[in-house]
Amino acid sequence: MKRNAYLALPVLATLVNVPLTLLFCGTRKVAAQPVLTEALVGHCTNDDAEMCVFDLESYLDSQLKDDQEKVVPETEEDNDLDPNLQLIPGTNFKAYVRADISTFYGKEPGSRREKKPDFRGQAGKFVNMSPERVDLWWDGPSGPVLNDSLRPWTSGGTSCFPNHKFIFTKPEKPDEVLCRMTIVPDVAVYYCDPFLPPYEFHTDARARGEQLLGGGRSLDSLSAEDRAHYDAHVYNLEFGEVYKKFTGGSEWLTMYPKNPPRHKIWRADYFGQEHYVQTLETQFIEIPPAEEIYELSRFDMRRGEDESIALSENRSPGLMNITIKALSCAPRAFEIKNFLSDIEVDHILDIVQQKELERSTTNGHLSSTRTSTTTWLSRNSDLIVDAVFRRVADALRINEALLRDRDADELENFPTRSRINEDLQIVHYDVGQEYQAHHDFSMPKETLDVPGRSINLCLYLNNVIEGGETSFPRWRNAETGESLKVKPEKGKAMIFYMVNPDGNLDDLTQHAALPVIAGEKYFANIWIHDPVRS
Repeated sequence: MKRNAYLALPVLATLVNVPLTLLFCGTRKVAAQPVLTEALVGHCTNDDAEMCVFDLESYLDSQLKDDQEKVVPETEEDNDLDPNLQLIPGTNFKAYVRADISTFYGKEPGSRREKKPDFRGQAGKFVNMSPERVDLWWDGPSGPVLNDSLRPWTSGGTSCFPNHKFIFTKPEKPDEVLCRMTIVPDVAVYYCDPFLPPYEFHTDARARGEQLLGGGRSLDSLSAEDRAHYDAHVYNLEFGEVYKKFTGGSEWLTMYPKNPPRHKIWRADYFGQEHYVQTLETQFIEIPPAEEIYELSRFDMRRGEDESIALSENRSPGLMNITIKALSCAPRAFEIKNFLSDIEVDHILDIVQQKELERSTTNGHLSSTRTSTTTWLSRNSDLIVDAVFRRVADALRINEALLRDRDADELENFPTRSRINEDLQIVHYDVGQEYQAHHDFSMPKETLDVPGRSINLCLYLNNVIEGGETSFPRWRNAETGESLKVKPEKGKAMIFYMVNPDGNLDDLTQHAALPVIAGEKYFANIWIHDPVRS
């Protein structure tokens, strides 16, 4: 059997498919200009006309013909377009529309009513629409707490609740407030725009708050480059309003135009939907001899398609059947029972015991919202860990070579030789420890089609006596306002997708690691970035 027969090989053709037939650039309507690559800008000239039109599809056809011929054929299911991807009238963009809740139960649309979550948290995205750096603070009951420092024309984000207050200030000067925002339910994106009139409460989407110091600046003061950035944010803001109305309430959290995900996403049309994968990377049923347990070189990790699997004498024979079951449709979350054998789990924990676990951080800082300890495990630790990563690749339908650094002659059409994943993050929770509701993704910092975390494949490394569930408090359903709770079970894997099929970040993936009540919990994350890891 050919290795990775179920996987499509991502190539450059799928990496630059901007979802617009036409992009505009020029002296005034420059909204899309900052997102063009240097190669594309070179094809878009503006001599005497007010704007120019560039046919992106023709460019891609001419540049990527050879790459397209190298794509591994997709399965019938892959070609079955998600019915919730619908074309926004007047654009070439297919938006992911919220499905009727009844369809999650296999019922006729309109036959069920969605329950409102008990949890009131949400994402908050804060956009700096100025050419200067600003600081973003949470204005809490004990005074301002620094959340982020935003470079010109960039954004930052955090989890928040309605009525939380945030302020933009001059760098390191929390008393010099530029903008003040109060979080509104179901509104996630907030702009600090110094070019709006000062001392005036703005109810439009551009401000949703009060412009204070520095408001009322003239756009004529901006350079051509800065004006292009400003117009891009205005354009994105206007698209976001159209998107939210068209999709039934989803906030646009990224920058338009945005590519759809390049890596495959399992469908979750209804609760309990199952997908099946067979892999050659079967489970270890005994520990190999000590001389076979060693750190791998890049050459060791590279294996031809026709080569046999490593250490087959210590593994289950034949093929391993993987059943991927939908736990939630929105957010898109799945479980795989018995993904790891006891031997594999115990081996990973043995390695962890030799490492020093450190206090987990949030955005590089200690936080009372996250009280666990953490260490990291690389794929090249040994052949057992390497086999786990190969099995992960098969479960996600990703070429395993993308999950390691590669030589120049591998995947030559892929834009980078670096892996698209992070190391295996091992997290330990003791009694009372937790990670409160949060998002794993980051808001895009630039106006480009920025890479970022897209998929998380999680591994449960022990049975927890009580507590320690993974909680999705905002999952859409028609039965309860309570959270979806995924029970920790030794060897189980869970997949959730942080990016929707249209490329937008999924706010509903907000999740928590609930406190351990009795026992302890070992848990692992493998984050996959799309399309590359920046």
